[in-house]
Amino acid sequence: MGSQMVRRIVGLGVLLALGATATTAMGTSAGATVGRSEEAVPTPGAVAPTGFDLEAHRGGRGLRPENTLASFGHALALGVTTLELDTGVTKDGVVVVSHERRLSSLECRDTEPAFPDDPQFPYVGSIDKVSDGQLIKDLTLAQIQTLDCGTRHPLAANVATDPFLGTQESVPGTRMPTLDQVLALAARYGADTVQFDIETKLDPTLPDDTVDPDTFARAVIAVIDGHGVRDRSLLQSFDWRTLAVARDVAPDLRRVALAQSATIFPGTPWTGGITIGDAPFDGGLVVAAAEVGAAVVSVNAADITDALITAAHDAGLLIVPWTVNEIADMDALVKRGVDGLITDYPDRGRAVMAANGLELPTAFASPFDIEAHRGGRADRPENTLAAFAWALTQGVTTLELDTGVTSDGVLVVLHDRKVNGEHCHDTAPATPGDPAFPYVGRLVRDLSLAQIKTLDCGYVSRYPSGHPMAGEKEFPRQLEMAGNPLAKVATLQEVFDFVAASGNTTVRFNIETKIGPGVDDTAPFDVFTGALVTAILDNGLQDRAMIQSFDWRTIILAKELDPSIETVALVWQYGPANCASPADECSLEAVVGDPTVQSTWTGGLDWWDSQDLGTLVKETGAGVVSSNWQVHDPEQGTVMPADPAHPDAAYQVQDPAIYHGPDVATLQDRDGLRVVPYTVNDPATIQRVIDLGVDGIIADDVPALVLVAKRNGLR
Repeated sequence: MGSQMVRRIVGLGVLLALGATATTAMGTSAGATVGRSEEAVPTPGAVAPTGFDLEAHRGGRGLRPENTLASFGHALALGVTTLELDTGVTKDGVVVVSHERRLSSLECRDTEPAFPDDPQFPYVGSIDKVSDGQLIKDLTLAQIQTLDCGTRHPLAANVATDPFLGTQESVPGTRMPTLDQVLALAARYGADTVQFDIETKLDPTLPDDTVDPDTFARAVIAVIDGHGVRDRSLLQSFDWRTLAVARDVAPDLRRVALAQSATIFPGTPWTGGITIGDAPFDGGLVVAAAEVGAAVVSVNAADITDALITAAHDAGLLIVPWTVNEIADMDALVKRGVDGLITDYPDRGRAVMAANGLELPTAFASPFDIEAHRGGRADRPENTLAAFAWALTQGVTTLELDTGVTSDGVLVVLHDRKVNGEHCHDTAPATPGDPAFPYVGRLVRDLSLAQIKTLDCGYVSRYPSGHPMAGEKEFPRQLEMAGNPLAKVATLQEVFDFVAASGNTTVRFNIETKIGPGVDDTAPFDVFTGALVTAILDNGLQDRAMIQSFDWRTIILAKELDPSIETVALVWQYGPANCASPADECSLEAVVGDPTVQSTWTGGLDWWDSQDLGTLVKETGAGVVSSNWQVHDPEQGTVMPADPAHPDAAYQVQDPAIYHGPDVATLQDRDGLRVVPYTVNDPATIQRVIDLGVDGIIADDVPALVLVAKRNGLR
């Protein structure tokens, strides 16, 4: 430990060069495991399983808004040993994550009152006075969670000196999280080796600014214990009174004595009555920290002395300085033998660790799948190479697309079984005098690839005639790309080749067979399925491609042909008004409430045999269930769309009868299924569905989905 570690010495000039690019260059791709084995388990009394503790200060506020799920999720994906964070306790006793005792307009701003005519509103106050906001202890959680804490406000900061305005990514709409949410996020990532260094923000000179030390410490410990992470948590404070409480009520919870010259001096009120000598930073601080039972001394880097480092190690304590942001400073402290670093820039910390031969913490993959529906048709013409190219620039994890089979047996990427004239237009016949021309409106299965390749599908989607908004763009941002070669109908092979040429080796493909039972308008389902399985295997994509279908014959057969390919059971299910006859094509209850009518979409399986979505899906062999979001929401009320004829009417409707259980957690835990609803586009509903605990979302509006995922720490 410390100076005894074997380190590879690298020239300071190299490290300084790293500093110029560290913020972007060290963003290890999600899912990469760097360094130690994931089986490593923290041992009592040691901060870092690897021996060196890289702590993301306030989640890494140099990169994302501080103390938010957005920052903590980013730190987990980047790879840190410890999430460092600050806490306060609300009026209703909830532990929230905030550095400030009083709301600051630098980090947060008001949106609306928690309830009409709230006399405490505004909660944050004016922008030009950073410290005139309400005290956290005087506000309820409901009031606090109206705040937008996702953008550092330039008018509230000194732009000339604030170091984060140029490096911190804004994530507007981000809420102040609870400690419970932060711990739940780490669990959602499966980050079972990551630690939590939790600070109690209270000041002995301002006793009325917070709850008392006993209440504060006990509230934090209760949340820690509620998640069963006491062995991976540390309680830290400048006000050592909370450390003394923790020593009494949770003696096995490691404690961190925070210190700086402003709080550690003879006669200080910050140490809870523990005497401080005349030269604390030459080693006396260690004696005092040991008296409060601290396992770690965490000192302002400016106050670190070699004598203090030696004294800490001689006493069996670790020493972890804060807040160290410059490459040169990090490198110097590592070489001086500190046991970790607390930094706003964990990416830079990883660079320094790597340069010194230190084993890097695990980078955890985001547990959330961002799927671009038809490539993200809110912005580009659907199911085109143009859409897929754009989606790749947005950082999606999966390209969702639809397929059909031509008359000459080629898999092409189109949503409709008949060529849709809404966004595909005829140009010229494939051969002079072709009797099949024009091709728009004809079945894909009756056209050859040569005929389909004449189509221009770069036209924007518009509302059909007869609709109140007839002629208007269905997606206002969608870029018209008529005449662009990337807007021609692509073959599935061309999509695979295009992604390979882009250099992206991680994005997945969720490929739908556009086929239905009882209607002879496509290639036979076994021919269709066989062609798709063959294409996936021929391209070596069985680990990255999924086969999905509303017609479960496809997914059942796909599993029989090759069990290694993941399959997705698509579900279309609504309530009595929308599932009144088999013609409505509902997946589970063909006629809601009538067990005598079996849906033809489930490949011979019958909902009424189990009335359990998980049981039914598992019979197909599928690993994913993908439904309209209402199927998974047990809390929906009754909401009828204002215009039942609107194309979004099915998206807007709510009815308790649409819910088909079990709930998401049961589908995941009992049945081992991933749950990825479709097609969710507005931020409020995206948030609602994320709150259900789903594994991903399919969306037309990829930027909206990415933004809400970032707010939740999932991207």
